Amino acid sequence: MDSKSQNILDNAETLFYKHGFHAVGIKKIVSQAKVSIMTLYNHFGSKENLIIQVLDQREIRYIEYLKNALNDERQQSKYETACTIALANTNWLKKNSQGCLFLRAKEEYDQINQDITNRVDTHKRSMLSFYKRLGFSEQEAMRLAIQIEGATALAETIEVDKVEEELVETLRLLFNK
Repeated sequence: MDSKSQNILDNAETLFYKHGFHAVGIKKIVSQAKVSIMTLYNHFGSKENLIIQVLDQREIRYIEYLKNALNDERQQSKYETACTIALANTNWLKKNSQGCLFLRAKEEYDQINQDITNRVDTHKRSMLSFYKRLGFSEQEAMRLAIQIEGATALAETIEVDKVEEELVETLRLLFNK
């Protein structure tokens, strides 16, 4: 990806995350990215395609963030792996305190743009697959995802440190530690 495309993506992601998808128009994105409207359309074709690519970029960065956390720790049990993921997720939330960008996209585009809602659904299934590749059974991956998703949602209204504490305790009970 060239630097102009990356610049547009990065600025769009920041704006979408801070203000929402519908609240941010193309003019705001090009102004922030310091490019012309034609440049944006030449690189992405439409705002909807830009949103999908923002979500693609976000997923790559988030999964890499989790992988780095897992590489920094020596997991010996599913509980320890789950806790590492949970703590990485809450640390991500502390840095990115606006909740889940994917769910925000689904909320704003459900019944409006099937490509965007399909991308969100694909992301959630990708996370389940990621957990399964780490050695969790299908049931365990679903249970872990429910905990992570719930913690992410709750962290929008309750202090992240408190959510983190209860998430780790729930994982302890879930994985019988």
